[in-house]
Amino acid sequence: MSLLSDTLKEAIRRDSLVHTRKLLEQNPIDLNDTDVLDNEYDLDEPDEVPFLFWVIQVGASRDMVEMLIAQGLDLTQVNREGLSALDVAIKQRRHDLVDLCAAQGLSLTTTQRRSGLTPLMLAASFGDQEMVAYLIDQGASVEDTDKRGTTVLEYARVLGQTKIVAFLEEQRKQ
Repeated sequence: MSLLSDTLKEAIRRDSLVHTRKLLEQNPIDLNDTDVLDNEYDLDEPDEVPFLFWVIQVGASRDMVEMLIAQGLDLTQVNREGLSALDVAIKQRRHDLVDLCAAQGLSLTTTQRRSGLTPLMLAASFGDQEMVAYLIDQGASVEDTDKRGTTVLEYARVLGQTKIVAFLEEQRKQ
């Protein structure tokens, strides 16, 4: 059973700020809860996903996310593995939401992930050069390593991100 009604889910998917706000006022829910959202594979035991992550994954606008924050959504929440809204925004190539995370005071250079995978490593892994450059400008270090000692450059190399490798090597020279 989902804590979100189908009507509320649809309002968020359509990015209807007014309708979403009205529905939340009529039926208040804990926006910081986890839920089974879109069990597309019809699993016997589907993963529960923080509402925040779902909102990012369905493509809600920055305005929608800001409105939900005003309604009590906590942008700093993480799941059991330490995955954060910043990680989800980077994976979804949501530069607007990465900027929102920064504006809300979240660190763009540190991680809470068990693996030690940093936001910069994630952006490099996905080949998002604009995001990589932005994170470096915000203080992320090309020299950081995860818990196994793997660097950002090694992630990019292993995943075949040749443009990112060249960009990171140039950054190391500076």
